[in-house]
Amino acid sequence: MGKDLRRSLNLMKKTTILCLVAALTSVVMPFHAAIADANALRQPVLRPESFFGKAKLGYEAAQQTPEICAKLFCYCGCDMTDNHSSLLDCFTSDHGVDCSICQEETIIALKMKNEHKSLAEIQKVIDLKYTKDYEATFSKPTDALRNYRANRLWQPDKATQTTAPAPEKNAAKPKLEHRGCCSNNK
Repeated sequence: MGKDLRRSLNLMKKTTILCLVAALTSVVMPFHAAIADANALRQPVLRPESFFGKAKLGYEAAQQTPEICAKLFCYCGCDMTDNHSSLLDCFTSDHGVDCSICQEETIIALKMKNEHKSLAEIQKVIDLKYTKDYEATFSKPTDALRNYRANRLWQPDKATQTTAPAPEKNAAKPKLEHRGCCSNNK
């Protein structure tokens, strides 16, 4: 009877393990498949060798940090002009060739990645550097910006808020001329 009991217990253990593996596989595999599908849909960064100067540096940086660029907002206005949802979109097309803001953001991201900074730290540095000019130029946040802000890994505290106070009701609103994407010539 002792041998039969041990066999039964071993069989129960094996059955339990198989059930757990099957259950985990049914949960984990679709998750990994969804990630693989999302990565497959992502366009590749264009070849940096096709460009020169700062444009080439920008494309090289994007090629080395696509997982970071996909989680950064581009502050040049391409969310409105080109329907971009992340900085990565700028480098899967020729948009990043002429845009100094896009190029600077990717170069900052690569430098900080090489310094072993976290994604939250990279997002914060880029957000704090470019948000003020973006908000001064574009009056309303786009869906892309709202989505980015909701999902970024850091949230500003009261001291780092960059949004300007609401204008007085009777105050004249300044008319900002949108000169197009990447028109921040300095």
